[in-house]
Amino acid sequence: MAQVPKALTLVRQRAPKIPGKPATNSPIARVLVDTGVFHLDQEFDFLVPEELSEIATPGVSIRVPFNGRKCDGFIVGRANSSAHVGRMQYIDKVNHETPLLTSTVLNLSRAVARKYAGNIMDILRFAIPVAINSTKEVFPTSSDEKPINKDLIQHYPPSYFDSLQKGEASHVVWTPLPSTEPFELMAEICKIRKGNILILVPDAKSVERCLKVFLSSGIGKNIITWSSELTKSQRYSNFLQILNGNVQIVIGVRGAVFLPLQYLSLIIVWDEGNENYSEIRTPGWHAREVAIERTRQEGCALILGSFSPSLLSTKYTLAGWLKPLHPLLDVFREFSPKFNGISELSSPDQRGRISTKAWKTIQKGLQSGPVLIQVPLRGYIRSLICQKCANHARCPCGGKLIIASAQKNIVCGLCGVFQSDWQCDYCAGKIFRHSNIGDERTLEEIGKAFPGITIRSSNQGSMILEEITQPCIVLATPGSEPRAKHGYAAIVFLDSRIFLERATVNAEEQARLNWFSVSALAAKNAEVFLDVVATDPNFQALLRWDPWHSASRDLLERSDLHLPPQFKAVSVIGPHADIHNMALEFSKNYQVSSLQSTDDVYLSKIILRASDENGQGLVDHLLNYCRIRSAHGMSALKVRVDPIEL
Repeated sequence: MAQVPKALTLVRQRAPKIPGKPATNSPIARVLVDTGVFHLDQEFDFLVPEELSEIATPGVSIRVPFNGRKCDGFIVGRANSSAHVGRMQYIDKVNHETPLLTSTVLNLSRAVARKYAGNIMDILRFAIPVAINSTKEVFPTSSDEKPINKDLIQHYPPSYFDSLQKGEASHVVWTPLPSTEPFELMAEICKIRKGNILILVPDAKSVERCLKVFLSSGIGKNIITWSSELTKSQRYSNFLQILNGNVQIVIGVRGAVFLPLQYLSLIIVWDEGNENYSEIRTPGWHAREVAIERTRQEGCALILGSFSPSLLSTKYTLAGWLKPLHPLLDVFREFSPKFNGISELSSPDQRGRISTKAWKTIQKGLQSGPVLIQVPLRGYIRSLICQKCANHARCPCGGKLIIASAQKNIVCGLCGVFQSDWQCDYCAGKIFRHSNIGDERTLEEIGKAFPGITIRSSNQGSMILEEITQPCIVLATPGSEPRAKHGYAAIVFLDSRIFLERATVNAEEQARLNWFSVSALAAKNAEVFLDVVATDPNFQALLRWDPWHSASRDLLERSDLHLPPQFKAVSVIGPHADIHNMALEFSKNYQVSSLQSTDDVYLSKIILRASDENGQGLVDHLLNYCRIRSAHGMSALKVRVDPIEL
């Protein structure tokens, strides 16, 4: 039987769009296009249709045809002529009529992209929020203005506050007094300083606390916040308020450093050595470095504040670009707590994980107020070691064995497999010993030792946000310590060696920052115990409340060892063969480490180093190298300039 032919169907085709006439005035638009291709980090010229001429202004987000697809971008300028040869494409549409990209943010983003060997569009993703079509109108927060509280500024040099009032662009590294609220002094500084002020703090809880202190201090200026707690709609609404000039003070986390605050007068970076300021996403910029660059571009004043200055701020201080701002040492000794450490390791009352001296410190503190105990690790038992040979107990997959909960089931911390018949690969031993005890196990031990006493736990998963007002024991992990209304009566640091034993060059710097910052939460003359040997130079710095001498000593050691921040360091990760070839090329002009292994068996890592004078030259060379690789279609390398851990 003959087949019946199927009926013909029409194929729908979209007629090509007929472009209109070019704009009469400035028909050429210079556009930064988000191509997703690393080496195409440049401006491209497009024609502006007459119907879009009025709204296609510099700073607006647009969509353009690029290599057969539609890409978003930003107009950075309009011109009457172009150096482009050949047919020129028209702008497809304007995404949002509001110009979101200002010239100030554009210049800052260019500088940051060059400093960190990145693509400018990667920087603009942090600087420009996602535009929302329908948003609720938000209004800045404000409070009635109150006079300056002279009691808060009396311990600091009056000449500095005179320079603030005169509008001078001073750059200082600020070390506040212990047992005080640093945000209160920051509020007084904001009263004195005229103009718009940008304040950076490490995390969202600090944003809320800073806002609360500012409102109670009576700033008398419009304030808006910027943190990860905001929804996309709230972020965009707050961004528009800042862009329109309705805000005088911005309090935010690291991303706020790119906000288009106009007529910037002062930037304050609080806790400037905190690791939260380092962006983990490509290209890995640091908010403190971006703030310093913005200070140089806009000519505003700068305050880098911390209870223990970072090595980078110490470097700028020794170079004279930053000036120290702190009270006299005698005033520090008056406000600082009393410190105790381990004076004799063989003494019975100073041995064990929680020594007798630690117990006595807790007991004495509970008689007059709350006590804070800091444990560096979360969880129950974070690792197990063989009792016979002291080697780490490991799963066949290579992961460390842990005890995850009070049920005491031994599992692999990497693959989660239950281990019931483990045997040591080195000595065939079968008996464990606990190592690296977490906060959950410590909570059990403290609870048994102090029956009837309220014990509260605070960690990143369940953080105490309110102030502690009643006598109790607070067990906290680093970064989650709540404040006490009148200061802690005693503070105990457990397993402090873990901070010093971290396999990174900044282990001592971070340990010092943690110890000084947490000790500053104590009340005047309160007792603080650290389970470290009293002869440790960092403990001696605490004893004298003198972080500057220790930071200067570490900085000089870094110079002899060719380590950051005295030397520029860049880590590069990529395929073995590519990294090997790169090491050969860069070793002609720079210091190159041997190939290092990574978590991925197919990738290797090297560290490139150069002197401070040749540091930007190294980054420029590396940036050009990565662009050439991208142009040849080779795989991208993971580059990290000034990594926080080496």
